[in-house]
Order: sequence, then structure tokens, then C-alpha cells
Amino acid sequence: MSTFSRIRYVIAANMNALLEKAEDPEKLLRALIREMEDAGEDARLAAADLLAEQQHLERVLARLERESGEWQERAEKAVEAGRDDLARAALKAHKECDERRRNTREEQAALNARVAQLETDMTTLKGKLAEAKSKLRSLHTRQQLRQSPPAVAEQEASRHERKLRQAMGRFDRLQSQVERLEARVRSYEVGGAEPVSWAAVEAADDPALEAELEALKARVAGDSKGSAKQQAPVEAGENL
Repeated sequence: MSTFSRIRYVIAANMNALLEKAEDPEKLLRALIREMEDAGEDARLAAADLLAEQQHLERVLARLERESGEWQERAEKAVEAGRDDLARAALKAHKECDERRRNTREEQAALNARVAQLETDMTTLKGKLAEAKSKLRSLHTRQQLRQSPPAVAEQEASRHERKLRQAMGRFDRLQSQVERLEARVRSYEVGGAEPVSWAAVEAADDPALEAELEALKARVAGDSKGSAKQQAPVEAGENL
């Protein structure tokens, strides 16, 4: 059973209905508490893995954003230098970067949805665990009061309450250890893919790519003419 399926199964369990049918409610409650604690630990470990994957996708997106801008700049410089072959190669690499960025964003959105759902399930599980522990404590206290004299019953209740507090303390310490593990996971650096050498990219006969190249040439040529017009009046004034 996967982590998500296990935690959903535990959350969906109707505790009250199970207790009404159980021959030994205390034994059943203890089993439910163990199952909830195990499911909670699995969920926290799964959350740590998802958070690490989130960090990786963020780094991948940042790298692709940077590479996309670099390929666009290289295409413009190639057009200015009259190297249409290099311009085509750079535009093709720019297009591939944009496609990978779209795919990575879709993967990131799906991952964010899983993380949000897991956080919601963990909050629900935490509430049910607290409820089960409270029921176990009340059930045990009532049983001791029925079976023991008042003074002995009070001592027994106090002893079992201490045991429950100790168990809850161990659970909290385990949770703190897992949270520290999650913090270390977030600090891991996951390397991205090797950058593509733009000189080695093979430009295929692509009409869309050719149209983009022509548009880039026109824009670069327009920028050059605008710069020349701005310099002309200055030169005329210097001659006077």
C-alpha cells in the first residue's frame, strides 16, 4: 500500500463505529493509534521527498530561464554578424528550452497539488490521532474506576496517564527528528542537465524557424537604423 493510500485508509476509518463493534475497545484503540503513528511517519518521509523534488524543479526552471535568454541573445548576435547558420541553431535551442520550461511547469503544478493534499491529510490524521489517544485515556480511566477502590483507581489512572504522556513525548521527539531531516533535505543541491553547446546544435529545415530568423533580422536591422539616425544630427552639429 502506498503512503497516500495508507494515510487515506486510516483517515477514512470510522473510529466510533469500530469501537462499538469491538469486543476489546482498548486493544482496538491501541492498534489504531499504532497504525496512525506509522502512517504519520510514512507521510512525513514522503513529504520530505516531495519537498526535495520541489526544490529540484525550481532550480531546473531557473536554469532554463537563464539558458533561454542566452540563446536569444546569441541568435541576435549571430544575425548582426551575418551568420544565419548560427542564428538558426540558436533559435532552435531557444525553442527547445521554452518547451522544456513548459513541461517542467506542468510537472511542478502537479507536484504542488500532491504536496498540498498530503499536508491536508497529515493535519486530519493528527486530529484523529489526538482523538484516539483521548478516547483511550478516558476508556482506561473509566475501566479502572469500575474495577478498583477510589484510592487505588486514582493511583492507577495517574500511572497510566504518565505512561501516555511518555508515549506522546516519544512521538513528539520522533516528529522533531523527521522535521530536522526535512530541513536537511531542503538544503540538498541537485545538479541540472549539462548545457547544450550552441555551436554543435544542428539546425533542421524548419519553416517556423526560418520565419523567426527573418523577424529577428528585421528587428536587429531596425535597431541599427534607429541608432544611426540618432548619431547623424550629432555629427552634423560637430561639422558646423
